[in-house]
Amino acid sequence: MKTISYLFFLLFSLPLSAQTTTISVEATGCKTINLYAFDGVTFEAIDAFTKGEDGNFTLDAAVETPAFRYVGSQPSDVLPVIIGEGETLNITGTCGKLRSAKATDSPINQRYRDLKLKFQAHNQEFKKTMRTYQQAVAGKDSVAIAAQKEGLVKLDDTKRALLEQTKTDDPLLHRVVTLNTYLNYLNENKGRFKNELDYFVNTYFQFVDFQDEGYGDLPWTYEGNRNFANTLTGAVPGAQLADVLQAVYKNWPEASRAKFFAMSGGFAALAAKKHPATVQIADDIEAQYKAKYPRQVAQIAAQAATMRTFSVGVEAPLFAGPNPEGEEISLESLRGKVVLIDFWASWCGPCRRENPNVVKLYEAYKNKGFEILAVSLDKTKDRWVKAIAADKLTWLHISDLKGWKSKYAQQYGVSSIPQTVLLDREGKILARNLRGSALEAKLASIFSGK
Repeated sequence: MKTISYLFFLLFSLPLSAQTTTISVEATGCKTINLYAFDGVTFEAIDAFTKGEDGNFTLDAAVETPAFRYVGSQPSDVLPVIIGEGETLNITGTCGKLRSAKATDSPINQRYRDLKLKFQAHNQEFKKTMRTYQQAVAGKDSVAIAAQKEGLVKLDDTKRALLEQTKTDDPLLHRVVTLNTYLNYLNENKGRFKNELDYFVNTYFQFVDFQDEGYGDLPWTYEGNRNFANTLTGAVPGAQLADVLQAVYKNWPEASRAKFFAMSGGFAALAAKKHPATVQIADDIEAQYKAKYPRQVAQIAAQAATMRTFSVGVEAPLFAGPNPEGEEISLESLRGKVVLIDFWASWCGPCRRENPNVVKLYEAYKNKGFEILAVSLDKTKDRWVKAIAADKLTWLHISDLKGWKSKYAQQYGVSSIPQTVLLDREGKILARNLRGSALEAKLASIFSGK
């Protein structure tokens, strides 16, 4: 018995043996193929495939437990796959379109594809049922209301069954399911929360085991939190959303990789919407993870830098550039004046249509300490100069003539024009994207002292 007990202890104290997945890629137009892992921000190359004489690529990839990895020629063109069940995975596709490549001969990848189809079916069924329910409510049809609520109960039962099934059969896929299972408010709230928003915030991740370290190597941890934050961007205004998200992130173990994935997913959703809470989440990520994940945090910080220009009260980033005569004009030199940074271009119809209104405002306030610094996204100097003359734009102008690649536009997160940034006399942002009557009212308020 002592010998058996010793062997039992030895067996379970040994490190887990890695499971190898043999991956074969037949892809036209590819010079190299890499295996990538998601690092919370982007895809990091962790291994390279070997190219055979037949032009195909192969790799024996090993992990201790099944995990998501990505196959492709570059981070922008990768196919998500699951490896680690000791099987063969054959991929067929074309470079530049590997995201839509076909992966075969892998049971776990087939189960994952089936799972995503179930998610789509659940979402479609939910939307369809809710539309019918709302129509029944509008028509005060109590029978139809009861029928649709019963339909929602059945749908939730289906979701719960999927949770139970995957919990036993597929621990990796079970984690994915927990991040994609949201039960309906009508039947599940039962008086627990005062409104659907509170219910959503408090129950969206109710099936997630926050202590499970497996979420730290799961891209869906990022994706699930991105979806969660994206939904809230339209429901929670201003910086208040940062507080809501921070409360949710506290569920994850401190300094864990899973928490980093969750926070970076939230940041991605906020940044895409240019939400006012973006900067606060970025600062929280930097404070907690700068030492642990310096490269990833640096990327987040760089993206957040442009987001700061969407926050009222922050100091506007400084820049300087050449005017049409080649003389350098700096934003800093305009301190002491109320400044409108106006991003425009000669080819921008809405910009040109707005110019007469801006001319009128400039004439009204230029002698009271108002200045405009127009930043053109033109590529051709001749067109830029002709537009300035044609529209009688007598204020300051600069451009690096790089179009959408303008470093000034990138510095301020400009993705469409016209865009304006209004600064106070100390160079701090007062407002963004004021035009027409809104800009006129703001300037009247500033210069009247009210």
